[in-house]
Amino acid sequence: MKRVLAQHMIVTALAAVMMCSAAACSGPSLGTAEQPQVEPTFSGPWAEDFRRSYDQAHESDSTFAQDVLRDEQITEAEATEVANRYQSCMADAGFVYDYVNPDGSAQMPTGNMSDAEQQRFHEQDIVCSKQSGQFFITPLYNALVQDPDGELRNRTPEEIRQDVAECLKRKGAVGSEFTAEDIPIVDADGEEYLQFSQQFTNPGGRYYSEQNSESWIQCNDDPRK
Repeated sequence: MKRVLAQHMIVTALAAVMMCSAAACSGPSLGTAEQPQVEPTFSGPWAEDFRRSYDQAHESDSTFAQDVLRDEQITEAEATEVANRYQSCMADAGFVYDYVNPDGSAQMPTGNMSDAEQQRFHEQDIVCSKQSGQFFITPLYNALVQDPDGELRNRTPEEIRQDVAECLKRKGAVGSEFTAEDIPIVDADGEEYLQFSQQFTNPGGRYYSEQNSESWIQCNDDPRK
């Protein structure tokens, strides 16, 4: 059996928007002695998010992600390379995808995974998303495609939760009793939000269906639609 999987890097676009980092910027990282890398200065409506993603990539020693983010642009070609890196990393662990798209959506033959294999899949997904740069790049890439001027960016965490909850109800993914308070506040690394998102995106989840999985992604990408 095949199913379309919503990778957590899509849904944690909300995490990228909601997390506010109080950490100081890292010092300049040196490339070669002849060509030292200067710490980038970000500006514009998504500057805070580029800075946060860049710093997280630095902390995780992801030089590839830092290089992508450095110019405050993410091209489709770069997003495609991220997807290819993620797909290759998962294949090395035995999880072979039919495809992984630049926006993080993917499809793979799932068959009947045991509970242990599903757990290994989710653990490897987190490892590969960071190793490939997907964790740092894909949510921001999707956000820039959906909202280049930052209209959705400049919302409070409570406004974001409310928008997502109302969107889910409008699409019929949840009942009338569902409220914004049912959506967790994103923690430092987005793990709590990831676990909640799997209630919509993973078979067996409380709210899972193929349609609800798609609705969850859409409501996180752009709750106005």
